[in-house]
Amino acid sequence: MPTEARRAEFARKALASHARAHTQAHATLRRWPSVRAGDDIAECDIVDLITDLLLLARLRGHDPASIVSKAERHVYAETGRRYGP
Repeated sequence: MPTEARRAEFARKALASHARAHTQAHATLRRWPSVRAGDDIAECDIVDLITDLLLLARLRGHDPASIVSKAERHVYAETGRRYGP
């Protein structure tokens, strides 16, 4: 199984590809700035990619809320950290 850092790199590549395609298709600017100075990944880019993946899942007959819940459990299991409220 890939390490956390390796999986994050896979996600960064997917996000970069998605952001390029989204920018070319919509010619829009990022709506939200990056949380950290010097960070090249804006939060809105991550949200847009996740949204598009959840829309794809819904169109394929999967429950987006169930997918989000499972993903949260996977993050906790793999990192030992809880996120959110």
